[in-house]
Amino acid sequence: MQAREEALVDAFVIPSKRARYKAFLASPKRRRKILHGLNHLSDLDDRFATDLPSSTDIVELLRSRGAPEACHVISDVAGLDGREMTLQDAIDQIEANMWGTLVGCLPGRLAYYYGEAGEQRLLLERDT
Repeated sequence: MQAREEALVDAFVIPSKRARYKAFLASPKRRRKILHGLNHLSDLDDRFATDLPSSTDIVELLRSRGAPEACHVISDVAGLDGREMTLQDAIDQIEANMWGTLVGCLPGRLAYYYGEAGEQRLLLERDT
């Protein structure tokens, strides 16, 4: 498990599930279970999640909150999972593939969640 993934879990997953997420993400055999669960994720900490309408320009919103050019992706899309990508590429690929994905922008501070088929889009943000 990468440090960026650990920071994402620590910041935005509910405390009672953090250890499980970290253990599963660190294990190649068990990682798929967590990735598949991203499609209908219910373990995000609501205190730091804001629902976004489908019309939101996600890249613009994240950049306005300080997102850098590069981001880290945890995704049920095998070709995206675990990759460092440009923010624009990540959002384009997520919307094209339509599977559950977390995009880490600022470790422990800023992320984006995309649920299966865009059924849920969340800005994940917290102060350090």
